[in-house]
Amino acid sequence: MKVAIVTGASGGIGSQIAQELCEKNYAVIGCYRNGADVCEAMADDINKFGVFEPYCLNLRSENEAVRLAEYAVQTYGRIDLLVNCAGIGEIAPLTECNRWEEIINVNLNGTIRMCRAVLPYMLRMGSGNIVNISSVWGECGSACEAAYSASKGGVNAFTKALAKEVGIMGVRVNAVAPGFIDTEMNASLTNRDVEDIRDDIPLRRTGTPKDVADAVLFVLSNTYVTGQIITVDGGWTI
Repeated sequence: MKVAIVTGASGGIGSQIAQELCEKNYAVIGCYRNGADVCEAMADDINKFGVFEPYCLNLRSENEAVRLAEYAVQTYGRIDLLVNCAGIGEIAPLTECNRWEEIINVNLNGTIRMCRAVLPYMLRMGSGNIVNISSVWGECGSACEAAYSASKGGVNAFTKALAKEVGIMGVRVNAVAPGFIDTEMNASLTNRDVEDIRDDIPLRRTGTPKDVADAVLFVLSNTYVTGQIITVDGGWTI
């Protein structure tokens, strides 16, 4: 059985990815900072047919990332996959954005911390996959989300650079960049806001967490794909 670590597993996208990986016979360590109840409920359901273990993780701490990787190997014997899905944001003009340092620390630095923690084990095996969940704003930027856009742009550049670094040692690194996805992160938008966005999307619908999870599974299935940013936005940013 392959072993995956999924951060942000209590969120809409992360929980969907974790569930679909379990259905593909992965043992999944689902990491959360908040939302323990979500992960515990997932464990109750998934453990009837697979393996899902909730794990509380503070991505702001490199020591905690290292301890998680050590725990995964001690408990399951290996780490085959890391999905960096944890992320936070704030919609505000840059001069009024109070969480910009925290956004960079979680979204970008947290991704780097987790990669640093798991890579020694993947490199030792000579195989592994890392999938970073980015955003279309990492490519084109969004007004009033400058820090979030910068963090995801950093994730994209990091993904490409790391793929070049570790590909020769059998580890693939890719990113999936969702557009507008129906999750709690977008719950503050009005129905009119959502309708306006939907009208701008060529496929005339907003995305679902399953759309993103399916892209992750595609990246895992194609062993000749690395260093890529896979956009999943219904054509929104064409």
